[in-house]
Amino acid sequence: MIPKNVFTAFAVLFFLSAAIIPIQNLIVWGPYFVVDFYISPEITAEKLSIGVICLGLFMLFLGYKKKDSIQG
Repeated sequence: MIPKNVFTAFAVLFFLSAAIIPIQNLIVWGPYFVVDFYISPEITAEKLSIGVICLGLFMLFLGYKKKDSIQG
């Protein structure tokens, strides 16, 4: 029985949830305000979405590494 790879599933979930905020703000505020949100000194939702994307990349890396160690 081959175990399911939950790390890649969580990575996709994190990518989707992190993409919602910048896309929503692009639609509501426009690109100039969104760029200001990224470069402002305050902690904003856009900066948190970058962190969530990084966490998703890390989980994706763990998922593929775990998958290789199980098969090999």
